[in-house]
Amino acid sequence: MHPRSNGELSDALNQARAAWANCAAEVDMVATCQAGVGIGIGASAAAPAIAPGVSAHE
Repeated sequence: MHPRSNGELSDALNQARAAWANCAAEVDMVATCQAGVGIGIGASAAAPAIAPGVSAHE
């Protein structure tokens, strides 16, 4: 459905901004998690690093 008024357009923009913020928060969470276990850009996806003292089965 397309916005039919400025109010509807404003609501659609607010929803898009909220979705964008949620996406950014998830990206930040994944990046923080990967940094915590030593996985970064350029790391092998086939053999992810495991933090010392942490079992892969935990």
